[in-house]
Amino acid sequence: MIAEIEEAELPSHMRDLVALWRAKAGARHWPARRDLLFEELVPWLGRLHLVEVLDGDFRFAVFGTATMGVMRREYTGMRLSEIADPLARVWERGYADAVTRRMPLFFHHPLDVYGEMREHVGWWRVILPLGTGATVEQLLVLIQVYRPDGAFV
Repeated sequence: MIAEIEEAELPSHMRDLVALWRAKAGARHWPARRDLLFEELVPWLGRLHLVEVLDGDFRFAVFGTATMGVMRREYTGMRLSEIADPLARVWERGYADAVTRRMPLFFHHPLDVYGEMREHVGWWRVILPLGTGATVEQLLVLIQVYRPDGAFV
């Protein structure tokens, strides 16, 4: 069961990214992509995804390598509408909600069997809008996968 959660329920390193996002936004609703420097994002590399908001669809400009390793698939450059995996529909709902609601969203996906190796994993997901004006142009998404013993992947 996937649940929308409060920011306080996220692991601390994920809350740190949200704090950076809020600091970069300042008085605006959200920061622009250019406001976030690569060096500042280093602690979350591999688990970060940059999603372009398209008319009626989303495209992975960057699909994090750590998530790719768990899923055993590379989605960089692909539109969500091109991805047959049922998880793509879950992602799509979250992305559409963040764009429609124009705010950061936080989710917890409890342990479930996933992937070709039938691994039991769960994850937390943060969706952060980015844009230069009143329109959400991109989403910065952080996914933290964890195993039944609580270890992060």
